[in-house]
Amino acid sequence: MTHMCDRCKREIYKYTKCSYCKRVICFDCVKSSQKGTRTQKLVICKDCWSNMKRRKAYRSKRSGTSTEPKA
Repeated sequence: MTHMCDRCKREIYKYTKCSYCKRVICFDCVKSSQKGTRTQKLVICKDCWSNMKRRKAYRSKRSGTSTEPKA
């Protein structure tokens, strides 16, 4: 089964989801990925990398769906 990349609109077979915008993206659109915790893998797309709030959350190893209070 094939999917469409939400960022570049290419037809893809293997995909991943951005941890911040929740879009289905291909591996060419992934800017960076890391293990946040033992069971959590954080992936950030190239569009979210240009958003400074999301990039700071990625660098501090927090996902965009955390339930932490916002200051």
